[in-house]
Amino acid sequence: MKKVIYLWLVRLVAGMVKNRAPQEIAYVMSFGNNQEFIRALAQRARQLGVPITILYKPNCVATAQQLAADGIKVQAFTDGLCFLGRPLRVIMNARLLFCDNYYAFLADCPFDHQQTTVVQVWHANGAIKSFGWEEPRTQQRSRADKRRFQRVYDQFDEYVVGSTQMARVFARSYHVPESRGRVLGYPRSDRLFNQTWRTQMPNRIYKQYPELQGKEVFLYAPTYREDAVGKPVFSIPDDFAQIVAGLSSKQRLIIKLHPHVQATEQAFIKRFGRQVMVIPDFTTEDLLTVTDCLITDYSSVIFDYAVLPNAGRMVFYWYDEAEYQRQVGLQPGMAAWLPGPICRNAREVSAALQSRSGQANLVSFNAQWNTMNDGEATKRVLDTYLPVNK
Repeated sequence: MKKVIYLWLVRLVAGMVKNRAPQEIAYVMSFGNNQEFIRALAQRARQLGVPITILYKPNCVATAQQLAADGIKVQAFTDGLCFLGRPLRVIMNARLLFCDNYYAFLADCPFDHQQTTVVQVWHANGAIKSFGWEEPRTQQRSRADKRRFQRVYDQFDEYVVGSTQMARVFARSYHVPESRGRVLGYPRSDRLFNQTWRTQMPNRIYKQYPELQGKEVFLYAPTYREDAVGKPVFSIPDDFAQIVAGLSSKQRLIIKLHPHVQATEQAFIKRFGRQVMVIPDFTTEDLLTVTDCLITDYSSVIFDYAVLPNAGRMVFYWYDEAEYQRQVGLQPGMAAWLPGPICRNAREVSAALQSRSGQANLVSFNAQWNTMNDGEATKRVLDTYLPVNK
């Protein structure tokens, strides 16, 4: 009932503050991994003389502070009564609204889509796990919840995607026309093609962690998980010790968990000591540049790794496949395109690592999923939504 009342208030207040001729640009941020695009977006907005505001969730404070230091206007927001003030006014004054995630408040924002364009700039380059209507838990929700979900999905005029394959995933998951998918490439993927970053990042990592130099590096980067009430959670797989025990002196295993569960990384250190490495001062993307073999489960990190020149083997550690399939769901037909072996236990993972199996044809994989992720996505997105008249 509280959620119903809150969204009713959103609709009421939004109608009162709605600008009949919106002129501004807004970006709603819950992932801090797209700041280079945001900087380019702000620069284009300044070039055109259009005000821009970045609304950010509390988990993106560090990114927001960096953007603010660059002179970009930022505004914190959370779901609640405070959202009905300045944040909602920013939303309803936007003629161009970028969102990096699903936001429930969109359901009751009375946009005039002739005046405002709402664009989804997703936070991942591809999809292994299900979302939207494809997620099993969605079917267990109330009719009111389901109607609200679809109202949010329908608010997006267009979905920026890196491939036709991902456009199909959105169409199926959100029950929207596939034509809403704009195959322009994900702006956040541009960094992966930056030659300076590709060259300098490994040097920076090796300088700080010289024990990685000349070693075969395995990176374990599992996906984000939630419990039944939506709380981030991750625990060490029961048989993980078998993977650690199989490492040779010429191999190093790095553990990199989702930022919301990084405390669990210390549990790995406590249990396995110096046999595993935790590297908090570099991001997962950074660490991919020194990775010889990526160990993951259902994470979209594979789509990032695949475009790097050093991309090697991938091994999929699906120790909880049945439970995950039941709760979250997986994309259909994955066996045909996953770029590596699926292992159901640590013994199989260790065997795959030591046998050096798992090298896949990343050319065909990238042709399917990274079609327009080529380093020029930001330019295409800006030229599409904020063209500069010559």
